[in-house]
Amino acid sequence: MRLLASTDYALRVLMLLASAPDDARVSVDRLARALGGLSRNHLHKIVQELTALGITRTARGTGGGVTLAVSPQTVRLGSLLRQLEADQPMVECFRPDDSACPMLPACRLRTMLGAARDRFYESLDAFTLADCASRETLTDPP
Repeated sequence: MRLLASTDYALRVLMLLASAPDDARVSVDRLARALGGLSRNHLHKIVQELTALGITRTARGTGGGVTLAVSPQTVRLGSLLRQLEADQPMVECFRPDDSACPMLPACRLRTMLGAARDRFYESLDAFTLADCASRETLTDPP
């Protein structure tokens, strides 16, 4: 299974935030540098999505930035991925609109792929954001 690039970056942002000292606000610029120079605008959209999900909190102005809104121990990775990838069909027949797949009425593969996707998420539900965090992750590159 392939995750969206935005989901990959969202996971990295959350790992960085979980690695920051408690309640520390991290600027989007600092996060972008830590992620190898990711576009600030792209990262801002990702942070907005995480904030809309209630996982992060943002503050503007001097001393502002991004922080976790929840404990890293409460963020189940499978649940998080389900939310971040919710609008992404695995294959054509998973699209919510009219699929162009002519095999759909008799296709048995769709059920198998759906079950595999569900097991993928379920296996990740065994882990939390805290399991991914390291106190040494958030460092500014030279």
